[in-house]
Amino acid sequence: MSYSKRLRQLFPGLSLQAEDLLFLEAFQVKYLPERVAPKEFAILLHAYPVVHRYLLAREPSIESFLTEILQASDPEPNKKRMEEQCQEALWEIADLIIYNKYPDRFDTNAPIKWRPDEINSITSLKGKVIADVGAGSGRIAFMVAPLSQTVFAVEPVASLRSFMKEKSEKNHIGNLFVMDGTLDSIPLPDQSLDILITSNAIGWKLQEELKEIERVVKPGGHAMHLLWSEEKHENPFHDPLTSDPWNYSCLGNKDSLPMKLIYTKVI
Repeated sequence: MSYSKRLRQLFPGLSLQAEDLLFLEAFQVKYLPERVAPKEFAILLHAYPVVHRYLLAREPSIESFLTEILQASDPEPNKKRMEEQCQEALWEIADLIIYNKYPDRFDTNAPIKWRPDEINSITSLKGKVIADVGAGSGRIAFMVAPLSQTVFAVEPVASLRSFMKEKSEKNHIGNLFVMDGTLDSIPLPDQSLDILITSNAIGWKLQEELKEIERVVKPGGHAMHLLWSEEKHENPFHDPLTSDPWNYSCLGNKDSLPMKLIYTKVI
C-alpha cells in the first residue's frame, strides 16, 4: 500500500489544499526532498507558484531540489488531471500538514497503540522523571503522566505543542511540561532523565539523536524507542540500534502484525 493511500485511510474526510503547505515550519520544509513524490509535487508547484515562493523563503537550502524537479516536469494542462496530481502530492506528505492544521484529528486517528504496562514491565514509571521526545500530540506523555513525577513532552511543531498545553490545562495535569525541541537537540540538562521514550519518532538524524539521548539520560536510566506499524515492512532502524556502538535490545516480534517493537537500553 502506498503511503498516500494509507494516510487517506487513517484520516478519512479530511480535505487538503495546496495552500496548506504554507503551514509547514522550516524544519519540515527542509526534509521535503526526502518525502515528496517529485513528479506530482512539481506539478503542484507549477500550478501554485505562491507555494514555491513560500518554500524557498522558508528554507532556501531546498532551492536546487525544487529547481531540478520543476525543470524535469512540465505544467499539467488538463485541469482535472492537475488537481488529481496535486492531491496525490499532498497526501504523500499529509502527515506533515495534519500535524500543523489538524492536531486534534492527528491525536484521534493516529494509530499509536501502547499501554502503560508495556513500558512499566521494562522499568517502573512510578516517581520517575520522563521525557517523551518527538511527542506529537502527547499520547505517550499523557499516558505516563499519572505514574511519573515529571513528564517533559518535547515537540518541534508549534500547533502540536499548543494542543498538548491546552489538553494538559483542561485536564488539570500539573506534572506535564511541553517544550520546543527535537531528538537531536533536546532542551534538557545532562543526565536529567530517568527514562526517555520515543514513539515512531526516531530517524531524522539517527546518529545525532542517539548521542543526544545518551547525554540527557542518567547513568542507569532507560532509553526506549517504541515502533508500531500495521504493515509488514523492513525496519531500517533495527540493525543500527541493535549493533555497536548503541547495543539496544529489541523486545517484540518484528514478523508479527501489527508490528509492536520496543528498543530499550540501560544507559
